[in-house]
Amino acid sequence: MKQIIKNIENNISKLGILALLISLGIMFSCEDNTLPETGSIADLTAPQSSFSFTQGVGPDEEWKDYTFSNQSQSSTTYSWAFGDGDTSTEIEPAHTFAGEGTYTVTLTAKDGLEVMSTSSQEITVIKPLVVVAITPEISGADFEDIAEVCGTGDSRDCWRLSGAAIHKTTSDGESDTRGVKYPSGNGDNRVTYQAFSVSPNTKYALTVRYALQADGDAIRASVIDGQLSNFSEFASATLLGQESGTINDGKGNFNTITVSFETGANTDISILFDHDGNTKDSYLDNAAVKPE
Repeated sequence: MKQIIKNIENNISKLGILALLISLGIMFSCEDNTLPETGSIADLTAPQSSFSFTQGVGPDEEWKDYTFSNQSQSSTTYSWAFGDGDTSTEIEPAHTFAGEGTYTVTLTAKDGLEVMSTSSQEITVIKPLVVVAITPEISGADFEDIAEVCGTGDSRDCWRLSGAAIHKTTSDGESDTRGVKYPSGNGDNRVTYQAFSVSPNTKYALTVRYALQADGDAIRASVIDGQLSNFSEFASATLLGQESGTINDGKGNFNTITVSFETGANTDISILFDHDGNTKDSYLDNAAVKPE
């Protein structure tokens, strides 16, 4: 009888251990130890494909070059199709199109669970028009008094400004041609002014030749944003650039003043040359304004 009871107890013990092992197996089998890859949140945040692009800028063929900015969310891998047969798996690729045309660029973004999102944009690749900047014609730029210049034959009539005394002309210009003469002394300040039109948002350079005879003397070149009706407006005018020539190489030995400037939105500008009581006569010749 005792042996029968002992056998029953052993069987119950074995059944308990077996039940325990089965229970543990169920617990472990219910756990999911697989984690989504970086950037993926299962069942909460699906991938969202999105991108922008920028066209290249430059003097040659850069207009064919595009760079792409990847703005996708919750994604780990990317596949680009540029609409011309080329593809890429880079996050933010650069691509050169063969030429002008309309291309459908597609970005497919995936997360670690292989959930995907696709977005497409049409890109019209066009070679930019080359805008030729205006090269203004400066009337009487060489200060020669010739027939019909400025309508009168007197080059000074191209350069007058109300409220200011006009420069004198002289045969002591560059290479013994006619040019501007600014007489010496504080009581005889002369002004040389002209207004004209230029291209907007364009870089230009004003150049003019000058000669001085005394150290400390100077001739000033100013580029004005806008046009003046009277010299009194000059003191408060907005300047696009201003430079002074101060090299004294003596009469007949000319140097260059260069004023680099950008026009901005205004297409109407003006230039003004003046001095401030030079101790000796000074000279000016051959003014020009050209795109840089």
